[in-house]
Amino acid sequence: MYIKKNSMRITMHPGQYTVLNSINDKVVQNSIKELKYHTEVLNLLGLDSKAKVITHVGGVYGDKKNSIKRFIERHRKLNESIKNHYVIENDDKNYNLKECLLINESTNIPIILDFYHHFYYNSGESIEKAIENTFKTWNEKNGLPIVHYSSEHPVKGKFKRADEINMNYFKEFIKMTNKHNFDIMLEIKNKEKSALMAIKNLVNDIRFIRNRI
Repeated sequence: MYIKKNSMRITMHPGQYTVLNSINDKVVQNSIKELKYHTEVLNLLGLDSKAKVITHVGGVYGDKKNSIKRFIERHRKLNESIKNHYVIENDDKNYNLKECLLINESTNIPIILDFYHHFYYNSGESIEKAIENTFKTWNEKNGLPIVHYSSEHPVKGKFKRADEINMNYFKEFIKMTNKHNFDIMLEIKNKEKSALMAIKNLVNDIRFIRNRI
């Protein structure tokens, strides 16, 4: 199979209506169906638990404590196949990294650190500390930790992601995290174009460093 032959790692991100901690029973049941569907696709492709299905924690509904409790209770009831692939990420409005880590303590669910979200909504942790805390939620079965990377749109501003990767910002991020081994998912509007640009620049930087040693 092409994916395995080329050592590709697959992640899937169900839509915004996949809300496991919803107060609407129909939304919850549909969310479980959505998680099951995505998980079955990964299983049919023959991919192990290193392939992930990602969602945010969900809504707050005026009571964050009980909304977290609902998420934990419903996560516990998911079948093991879904749990093997399921991860959560911090968001920029409802659940920051600290709150995701609280959920991890009760569920062992791995956490993806979204760098852009953390920049806007955090509990005062540096990116270095955020990386350290997040990566502890991953183990060998889950594969390398995953980080979502993007930056602010230069014109549209806050909460709008850039259309193209800013290599100066990206290089700073790499410097901050270079002692860690992890997979990066770029959430940039022009997708492969920015990915190829990032790879090219990083390879050139490595060659430059080696030539100076």
